[in-house]
Amino acid sequence: MRLLGGRDYGRNELAAKLSERFSHEEADAAVEAMCEYGYVNDTRYADKLAAKYITVNRYGKSRAALMMRKKLLGPETIRDALGKYDREDMTAEIAVLLRKKYYDRLFLEGMEGKKERQKVVAALARRGYGLTDIKAALREVMSGLDNEEE
Repeated sequence: MRLLGGRDYGRNELAAKLSERFSHEEADAAVEAMCEYGYVNDTRYADKLAAKYITVNRYGKSRAALMMRKKLLGPETIRDALGKYDREDMTAEIAVLLRKKYYDRLFLEGMEGKKERQKVVAALARRGYGLTDIKAALREVMSGLDNEEE
């Protein structure tokens, strides 16, 4: 119970944590009891993690899925939790990041500007965003600049 007071856990993550101090049978029994009482719910936990990784940490879906797998959540649970975020949400998140963090690097002239844009795309890809989403967000931000100049 003390573990659950600190933060949420998934079923498998809690079982692994309890197995460090107790036998596997005792850990599994404790996890089953916590699930029956509603203290442990993988779906709820996955939804919270997805919201945190996508909106707070501003990770892309692939990076969020990787982080959720590290929390020992199942692939179907992860897919369901991340399925709530569609392509428009991802493009909007990338556009916010571009405006906040990378805006000054996007509009350099010549070869230097091209290299900087490539670095920005690489940085966003490392955050787990797909190339299609990155390019769409770049077009959105660049077209927003063209509209402001007119």
